[in-house]
Amino acid sequence: MRCPGEPETLIAGGGHVGLLLALALERAGLAVTVIEAEPLANARQAPFDGRALALMYGSKRVFDGLGLWPALADIAEPVWGVRVEDRASGAKLAYDALEVGPHPLGYGIENQSLRRRLLELAEARPGIRILAPARLARIERRLDRVRAVLDDGRALAAALLVGADGRNSTVRALARLEVERWRYPQTAITFAVRHRDPHEALVREYLRPAGPLALLPLGPDLSAVTWVERAPEAERLLGGAASDLLGALLEQTGGALAAFEVCGRPSGYPLSAHRARRMVGPRVALVGDAAHAVHPIHAQGFNLGVRDVAALAEVLVDAARAGQDPGSGEVLIRYQRWRQADVRIVVGLTDGLNRLFSTDLAAARLLRMAGLNALGWLAPLRQLAMRRGMGLAGDLPKLARGEAL
Repeated sequence: MRCPGEPETLIAGGGHVGLLLALALERAGLAVTVIEAEPLANARQAPFDGRALALMYGSKRVFDGLGLWPALADIAEPVWGVRVEDRASGAKLAYDALEVGPHPLGYGIENQSLRRRLLELAEARPGIRILAPARLARIERRLDRVRAVLDDGRALAAALLVGADGRNSTVRALARLEVERWRYPQTAITFAVRHRDPHEALVREYLRPAGPLALLPLGPDLSAVTWVERAPEAERLLGGAASDLLGALLEQTGGALAAFEVCGRPSGYPLSAHRARRMVGPRVALVGDAAHAVHPIHAQGFNLGVRDVAALAEVLVDAARAGQDPGSGEVLIRYQRWRQADVRIVVGLTDGLNRLFSTDLAAARLLRMAGLNALGWLAPLRQLAMRRGMGLAGDLPKLARGEAL
């Protein structure tokens, strides 16, 4: 039995995905405690660093279903199309939002701004308690609850512990949930640029043998850059002057947008991917990067985590309304089964696309050209690809359909 005052759910990790899950559960009347290792002042005061998230339209519908979008709309830059160019073969492809509906493909949102806004929303909710800084030291799982012991000796008990604590998840390690990992010989360089030409609400993606390079709208004259490069070249670019980095960007993009100023702090992130063999264990569930991490090509990582949140929230809320134990195996297996197909497809697709486009072999060039041309010529195939990328395909949770729980 749950003791009076205990939360139904503990969430380890107060990043974007953890806070979103807390907001979803609290809105449905469930008590939540978030355990966050970083002082909250760090999140509130984090400077602009040029990192951004591409929030696909399907993820935006999750925020709609939770009534959160009005609080986020002013920091979201709509994206109405994508222009893709394979620099090796010369093939090009255009995606336009109006082919699939009267709404954007997605939105560009600065990383720190979104986290600050979610934190503000969570702190204002009476059913959400945030403990920070606090680190999980060990977990003790019993028949009817899980007990989380913090590194300062405090202990918390709940029906369920959710790991939303990132790629190096402590929850995943303590729960002994195995993970498949692989590394790429690439580094993602991130920063933002001011530009003179309008971005026209378009993402520009350049597929190159070294890795993809994408420009994501963030404001009228501001775009985020995610530039995947071979590791040694990335190190060289990051070690040089900002003017040299800008010059190299203009060269790689053919002078796109007439970029004239580097904004934020250019940073490099060695690329890897992983997938937990199971997203659940006894009284434990994983969401977001704790469960899976993918290559940044086509910007699917965060959106995959948003769909985790939508599915897990629906499963837990349905269980609570039916009087079921939300941490029981019966409930958690439903979440595992619901998410496994989507995760496998996205992990496999992003890995496969990166391997296909990150080579200059003649056979690969021909295959890429044929694929992009087919998408360009065949509207039904192109629209199917768009719906898949936007998070509008598959067995969608209520929130991902824009419906309340």
